[in-house]
Amino acid sequence: KRVAQSAGSALWAGTTGLTDTGGGATDVIVVRHSNGRLVSTSFHAQLPKLSKQDFMGTRVSLFVNNIPTGVSMVLDRELICCFDDGSYRASHSDLESMRLRPGKNTIRYEMIHPCNNDRRYTIRANIHLWNIWDKITVVDIDGTVTKTDVAGFGAEKLGYEYIHSGVCEAVSEISRQGYRILFLTSRAITLAQSTREFLCTIGQSNGGTGMPEFCLITTTERFFAFFG
Repeated sequence: KRVAQSAGSALWAGTTGLTDTGGGATDVIVVRHSNGRLVSTSFHAQLPKLSKQDFMGTRVSLFVNNIPTGVSMVLDRELICCFDDGSYRASHSDLESMRLRPGKNTIRYEMIHPCNNDRRYTIRANIHLWNIWDKITVVDIDGTVTKTDVAGFGAEKLGYEYIHSGVCEAVSEISRQGYRILFLTSRAITLAQSTREFLCTIGQSNGGTGMPEFCLITTTERFFAFFG
């Protein structure tokens, strides 16, 4: 078991190194306050580092449920999206224009290459509209869903039993009790999509209970914000 854990840690490090050149986006939570104002967590999205060309200032369009919203962001030198005021949180009017449905919606960040309109780069995530009175259960992934802090994401490839027994059933029962499920991870934003896929597939291989609807947020301090 120690050998498997050690190899899993190495595989995790290798996966991180390979995907650091890619892009990713954390999920977004939107809540409507009692006064009608919409607020959200940060729109944290980073496009792939595709070349040395300077994309700073390039516009990134936002699509919700595959429908154009009219809302856009702009890229900084690190290819991280921000709004025109330099922040990562949308205004009330921008959130209203997204016409969110209650619960989970899809969001797509799309950039058209500034020198070639036929080349488009996209990053996908989810955006959730929750009620101000919703109850939330926060679940850490590595060390809680998985058995170790570092090996869980890669150990599956080695046939190592990396998930705590009954975790999907436990989270599903919490969801049935009326709680929203929020997964937090310290994994890099570039691993966000593979982490979503990981959460969606665990527990299903043996015909068991899969994860209920959930939101995934990375806990990078620069971007994580509470509702204000």
